[in-house]
Amino acid sequence: MERRELVLEVIEKNPGIRFNEIMRITNMKNGTLSHYVKRLEDDNDIELERTPRVTRLYPAGISKDEAEICKYLNMPTQKKILLFILEKKIVTSIQVRDHIKKSPSVVSVNLNELFRAKIINRRYDIPANKFSLKNPEMIRAVLDEYYQI
Repeated sequence: MERRELVLEVIEKNPGIRFNEIMRITNMKNGTLSHYVKRLEDDNDIELERTPRVTRLYPAGISKDEAEICKYLNMPTQKKILLFILEKKIVTSIQVRDHIKKSPSVVSVNLNELFRAKIINRRYDIPANKFSLKNPEMIRAVLDEYYQI
């Protein structure tokens, strides 16, 4: 398989993948991968999201909302949280903590990040806040389309 096709295949199978992860998967050097990424971008086969210290790559044509979900599905802790909420529908941070086996502070940071990204809802409740997905159908569709879970 030609390197260009290899890079494109990795991006299509892992939308939102980080540049360094592609280097690791393909065993390409930075300069070589940069060359192929630039060619794919120039041919409009992929889209790049550049933020300070992080470049994420997506297949061409992915919607902004799908790209945002893919970004979080590529992060192991957020992916576990999203899949847990998808399964349970409404959860508390304590349930999330028990499920993903992380400290309360890690759970809090990740839930807050997903809330700020408008991927989950937070309902203030006593004794514990309740979390649910804003658009479970879209998350399920993204999982079916790109992740075959």
